[in-house]
Amino acid sequence: MKKSLFGLALLGSTALSFGIPGLHGEVSVGGISQNPSGYIQYPADTGTKLDVEKDLGLDRENRVFARAKLEIPLVPNLYLQYIPVKFEGRTNRTFTYGGTTFTGDVKTTVKYDRYDIGLYYNLILATFATNGLLDPEIGINVRVIDFKGKITELNTNRTESKSMTVPIPMAYFGLGINLPSIQLVGELRGIAYSGHKYYDMVGEVRVKPISISAFTSLFIGLGYRYEELKLDDLKDVNAKLKVKGPFIHAGISF
Repeated sequence: MKKSLFGLALLGSTALSFGIPGLHGEVSVGGISQNPSGYIQYPADTGTKLDVEKDLGLDRENRVFARAKLEIPLVPNLYLQYIPVKFEGRTNRTFTYGGTTFTGDVKTTVKYDRYDIGLYYNLILATFATNGLLDPEIGINVRVIDFKGKITELNTNRTESKSMTVPIPMAYFGLGINLPSIQLVGELRGIAYSGHKYYDMVGEVRVKPISISAFTSLFIGLGYRYEELKLDDLKDVNAKLKVKGPFIHAGISF
């Protein structure tokens, strides 16, 4: 359902772009390579501190993501993004997770899809002052994380799982640097409170738009994303997870 709603939002934003004067934005889809590292512990006080690579066997995965930006005169601009995250692994270990002790061959599935809804403003004075060289943005972002973690002991089929959906408010900063043939794009989202912290940083080199009509242009971007999440006994979970890797996406600006 959530994926369907996001898809409808993307289609709707494209349709609106041709019907509202002064409306600008972009819609893109792409692929990202996600390399996990760090640990997870559940319950926070008695569970084994599990290294996601060595103990759980989680490794790099490739996923498809989608995003859209709408810049609307006189009201906050809108940013939408969906990035799925899912890792699976098998190891031979003995550890405790969720109050259950596992031994021998175990299979682990960790999933935490991310849905972003952001409101932001362009800092127009900075753009004018630099004659269009800089295009800074500032705003707020709510990231909804749909987390599911499941471990199964294959010999006995014993299973322990943990799931939660957490909305996380984050500050948002964006910066575009417009050079003659390319555009450099950076984004930072983050929050820190009560021992928890969450940072998401993106750097991208984007080929200048190629016009396909009077209203629309094509673009291609190549970049790198670094994400770090630290939970200190949040819903009985301790975790420090990093997911990083390159991405490429293509889209339409209007």
